[in-house]
Parts: sequence; structure tokens; C-alpha cells
Amino acid sequence: MRIPELLAPVGSMDHLKVAINAGASSVYLSGKDYGARKYAENFTLDEINEAVNMAHLHNVKVYVTVNTLIKQDELEDVINYASQLYAIGVDAILVQDLGLVELINTHLPKLKIHASTQMTAENQLKINYIESKGIKRIVLPREMRKEEIEQLKTNMELEIFAHGALCYCYSGQCLMSSFKGGRSGNRGTCAQPCRQKYKIQGIKREDYYLSPCDLSLYNQLKEIAEMNISCIKIEGRMRSKEYLAIVISSYRKALNKLKSGKEIRSEEINLVFNRGFSEGQFSHQSKRSLRAGHIGLKIGRVIDSHKNRIAIRLDNSLKNIPEKGDGLLIVKNSNDYGFEISQNPTITTLNHFKKGKNKEIKDLNRKDRVLIVKKVWQNKKSDFNLNESDVYLTKRNKLTKKVKEIENKATSFVKSKLTLTFSIKNNFPILKGKLTLANKKEVKCEVRGNTPFEKPLKKAVSADTVKNQLSKTDNYPYEIVQINVNYDGTLFIPISKINELRRNLFKTLENEINNLYKHETKKISLKNNININGTTEANISYYTNNLNDLKNIIGVERVYLEIPNDNDDLDMAFNGNPNLNYMINFLKTACEISYTKDYELIWKWPDIAHDKLIKLLNKVRGILNKMHYNIPIMANSFNGEYGPYSMNITNTETIKSLKNYKILTVSPELTKKDYEDIIANCETPDKLELLVQGSVELMKSRYLLLYGNELKKNYENYLIDRKNRKYPIHKSISDEEIIIFNDSELSLLEEINHLKNIGFCNFAIDGRYKDENHYKIIDVYKSALNGKISKKELLKYSPKNTLGNYQ
Repeated sequence: MRIPELLAPVGSMDHLKVAINAGASSVYLSGKDYGARKYAENFTLDEINEAVNMAHLHNVKVYVTVNTLIKQDELEDVINYASQLYAIGVDAILVQDLGLVELINTHLPKLKIHASTQMTAENQLKINYIESKGIKRIVLPREMRKEEIEQLKTNMELEIFAHGALCYCYSGQCLMSSFKGGRSGNRGTCAQPCRQKYKIQGIKREDYYLSPCDLSLYNQLKEIAEMNISCIKIEGRMRSKEYLAIVISSYRKALNKLKSGKEIRSEEINLVFNRGFSEGQFSHQSKRSLRAGHIGLKIGRVIDSHKNRIAIRLDNSLKNIPEKGDGLLIVKNSNDYGFEISQNPTITTLNHFKKGKNKEIKDLNRKDRVLIVKKVWQNKKSDFNLNESDVYLTKRNKLTKKVKEIENKATSFVKSKLTLTFSIKNNFPILKGKLTLANKKEVKCEVRGNTPFEKPLKKAVSADTVKNQLSKTDNYPYEIVQINVNYDGTLFIPISKINELRRNLFKTLENEINNLYKHETKKISLKNNININGTTEANISYYTNNLNDLKNIIGVERVYLEIPNDNDDLDMAFNGNPNLNYMINFLKTACEISYTKDYELIWKWPDIAHDKLIKLLNKVRGILNKMHYNIPIMANSFNGEYGPYSMNITNTETIKSLKNYKILTVSPELTKKDYEDIIANCETPDKLELLVQGSVELMKSRYLLLYGNELKKNYENYLIDRKNRKYPIHKSISDEEIIIFNDSELSLLEEINHLKNIGFCNFAIDGRYKDENHYKIIDVYKSALNGKISKKELLKYSPKNTLGNYQ
């Protein structure tokens, strides 16, 4: 059984030390820019250099996140930043932006690239494309299931998240924070709107509809080790040292036990920050968190609350019995109350409790235990009926001691093997060292003492004494496997000089380890490709999922047709099976309607398409081809001719990398200046398209919104925030993904002539899920392109509009 690499998050130098001591085999961290956790403490370049030196000394790899989307005016800065990271000796960088991948392959071909989970590589087509770019490892989406991962075929290393927070949306596909608050998750500044409470239209109660429980694959480690997974990843660069110490050490112990086949079990990981745990989509689980903050380890239920005490029936399997100073959280429905245990609690039996006895028991492992704690509030929760409430242990004082032990341990998971050879030449001591690192690289060096051995006045220094002094490791992560002492024990030198010799060798070895990874700094200059060709005639494309629109649309160049789900309820099936005949008939009818029209009909595939759906879509396409209905594809799986905005195109290097596409839609997250920068540097401006009108897809999710009895209520497909903004919800044709749209339409009507004048020529309007007359908005934009802008006409078809991030 091959034990996967354990990759830990690091937000500061203190966190790095904890991660190393707790047993991480690699760490990931970020510089001050271009990382997806902008608000973590993060590292300066000097600190990254120090971190890399420290980690490599301990046989720990360092991966640096450069996993945000890169804007046009940042390209030269970011490739030079990557050059500095390469010079420092980082083991790899994590990248989201395809343009940055192109630049690294051109200018820094030996720098290893790991594809960030932000690339949203959920199918084999994307995996193949990413591998073709020379990428060495792919971090798979958290939404992928065990059987889907097992079916992937690639020579890249596969990395999965095993523990930590889950986003409701696929990483790299979330625009909610960007459009709702101007803080982009794709740029590392997510405001986490998914952790807020929302309502569903028709369901009065607010809840954390967009907040899944945290992920924990702790109990799946054996299955993971048997799969083709190279690395498991812990999430949490903004978590505490306590979180790191407990989670990493728990996973390290569990992975080590896999080798011996011992049972793995840990309650401790529940006691550091978590919103409740599930195994996520890996095990087909979908579970909503009870609260936005820490919930802890469930320990039992309240069976009685009377006067100044609470009686809790403890779960049979519980090992962590609460004590004075520990924290408890009582939760029932949407009510909760947390407090610290102020007095030593009483442990009795259920039978004693029922008989009104508080006789304390000594055997804490009994199965019928009842914990009695003092209630620490009065009349604050008069409407909160405690009986049958769930009880969670949120803080454990004993963990503080354990965390300090880990923090001060000063060791590492794998130590380098050291052979020492001591000798004397011309009475001066010489110490040689041969160090074998975990990666099998060898470092050899020698140091000479500057104080000679002399004839003893009283007592000589024996060979055993020399060997004993050399056997000390001085807290270096070296395992001394052999010491050769070529000395007869007849001379004298102060013991301090032998110690000094040893320390000098260890420091020299450390410097040599650092030098193994270093490279020369390379300054990179990028040429600007100024676009002076902005004369192509402007045209309009229209998105729809309505066959009636196809009959009425005129005056557009292209129509992107999406097949709507014939059942738009929110009761997603985990093994969704779209209706093949429905899809074929829908497209067949669309082709027949469009046959005599002037526009080109293009089939828009879902932006999220796992391999099961890809197989079905290709089957539909094959059947249509046999019927002589040939229809081009809009898809972000690198198999289409037209690229949707979900491809996150923010710079011209990304455009260059996607050579096979006819039309690429630029990201709607960008500002006016960003659009100007792109078109000014684009060699193929007629290949670019901008979304100028439509409801932007804010979230794409594989997690349920509604559960159980909620599905039986008279709900409507709208998510409502606390400002009463209503976000339409629709279901993908796959029956496995939910899409949440913005409450307002992006509208660049008043900017379209500026965009046209600077060189853009393809403009798109999204009319999906709109009323039957929405297609008439095409005429509004055609008039605008001719110089006649009418906001009044726009409001007839789109009463609520926004400039989004453009302004």
C-alpha cells in the first residue's frame, strides 16, 4: 500500500514550524500577491526563502500558490515573481490561470506546475488538456466522487482535498462574492457570502442553504491509499496553530497506522474548528452546516434541564469526557447557546439519574453515562427548550498541552540519514559528513578544526568520547546511522572544540541542502502586441434555452442554445440520468427551426460536465450527426469551437493558449480598464466576445439546497438574501448541478460603443430563463451599435440592471 503525501496549509512561519513538527510531508503557502487567500498573513519573498530552507532541511516540500486569475497588466510582474520563486527553490507552484501556464512553459520550463482546484478539472477532457501543457499534478475538484476519480486516466499526480472547509460552488466557478460585494474569489478576496443565512422563496425560515458541513475523509484513508491518489490536502491557511497541530498529527498517525493495518480513530479533529463533518461528494454525501462557526464534537443529548443544572446523556462511543474549563454548545433547531463548564461536572449512570441520585461513578467507560453540569445562565433562553437538544464539545483544555508539545517538538516526519567520519591530519581534526535526503539526493562536505590535538598533560580524549560528542544531533533533523572515528585516543583537545566541529559540519550541510534547490534569478520582459486592427463589423450573439426564441430571433450572428432541464425542481438526484430522447428531440427541433435562419446555431454544453454526462452528450451528438444535424459546440472542456465565460479568460496569454477556439468569451468579472488592456494587446480581437447583457451565473453546485421535508413545501426557485434580493435557481441538464444566477442583469448598453471603438466586435446577450419577449432586447442593442441608446427601451425587457465589476 502506497501512503499518499500529506500536504498541510501554512499561513505564517509559526504555522510552518507546527506543520513540520506535526508530520506534514509537504506544505503549501502564498506570497503577498496572487494567492487565493489574500487575507491570510502570507509570506514576503524573504520569508518564502526562509520557509523553503527550513522545510527542505526537514525533507518537507514547499508549494507556493499563484492561483488567482491574472489580469493583462500583471503578466510581466507575475512571471517575474514565478522566476523569483524558481530561484528560491520552491518545489512547485499552484496555478489557476492558463495564460500563466503558457508563460511559465515559455520562460521557466523547469519550474514544476500543479494545476489548482480553481481550474475546475472535473472530466477526462480537461485532465487531458491540462496534462498536455506539461503540468505535473492536478488538484481535483472537491465535488468529484470516489468512482469518478478511480476512472481517470493520466500520468499526472492526483491530489485531493481530504479535510477542511467546503465551498458550496465549484472552485473557480463562483462569482457570487464578486458580483454581490465586489470581492472576487478568483482573485483571492472572497467575502464568503455562502456562510450567510438565506431564504428560499416559499420557505419562511432562514438557514445556511449555501454552507455545507466541512469535509473529513479521515475514515476513508484506507480506500484513498488504495486509489491512484498521490497527495491528500488539508485546507486551512487562515486557521489557528491548534487546528494545524491537531489535524495534521491526527492524519499523520492514521496514515502511519495504515501500514500496520491498525484501526484508525480520532475525536480530536472534531474539537478544533469545524462546521460539522461529512465525507462530501467523495462518498455521495450532501449535508448542510448548522451554523457558520465552530460546532465541535457531538457528545450527546440533553435529557433534563432543571433549575441550575443540565443533564446530558453521553454517546456510548465518546472518549473525551468533558471537564472543568471545557466548552459546550447546546443546539436545537436554529437556537444555540455556548458556555464554559465552570465547575467539575458529575458523571453518573442513567439509572441513578432516573432515580434522582447523583452518585458519581468511577468507570467512565460505561455505556449508560449521564453528565451533569451547572447551568451558567438564567432567563436568557426562556424560549429555548433544552430537552432533546444536541450537545457539542467545542473546546478541550487538554488539547492546549498537546499543541504545545507538537509546537516545541522540533522534529520532522522523515529524517535525513547521516554518516560521519572523523580523522586527524597534521594534528588538526577533520569531520566529513554524507547526508542522504528523503528524495535520495546526497550531500557531502567536510570541515576542519582550527585547534590542533596535542599531547595530553593529564588525560587524553578517547575515541569513545569523540564518538559520543559527534552523536548529538543539536535538534537538526538528521538520523546518524554511522560514525567512523579514525583516531587512536592518545591526544587531547577541549571537548568544546569537538562540539564546535560538529556544529560547523551541521551548518555546512544545511547550507549545502539549501544550495541543492537554488537557481539563478532570471529577469523576464514581455513584448506588448498592440492591436491596431479594430475595424471588424460589430455583431450580436444570443443565448437561449427556449425553442420559441429560435423562431423569432433575427439580426444576430450566433445563437447559443442550452437544453433546459425538463424537471427544474431542486430535488437533485445523485445519479442523475438525463432523458436521451428529450435531448435529441429538442436539438433536432432546434436545427429544423434554425435551418432557414441567418444565424449560426451552436449547442451550449453545461459548464460543469462530469464524464458520465460527457459520454451522454457525445452520444447525443453522434446520433444527431447520423441524422445529418451537425451542430457546433460551446464548451469549456477544450473540445468545443466556442468558449463560454466560465473559462475565466482575463488576459491575452490565455487567449493564445486556446488556439483551437473560434470565439472566446472574456470573463465578466473584469473592469473597463481590464477590457481596454486586453483588446490593446490582443493579436486576434475578432476572436473575443463580451457578455454585454444578461444574468450572470454566480454559482454552480453539486450540493443540495433543500432536504427532506423542505422539498415538500411550496417553494419557488429563488434564493433570497437579507436585503431581499432574489437570485433565480435552475438545475443543469445533468440533474446533478444547481446554478444560481444574479438577481440583476449585467448591462453594458451605454458602454457598447466605447467597446466597439476600441476593437471589440462580438457582443453577447444572455436570454436564458427569460420571458417570451426578452429576445426583443436584441433590437435595443442593434440600435445602440448604430448610435441610438435607449435606456427606456432596455427597461421594458430588463427592469433591473447592473454594471457589475465594469465600473
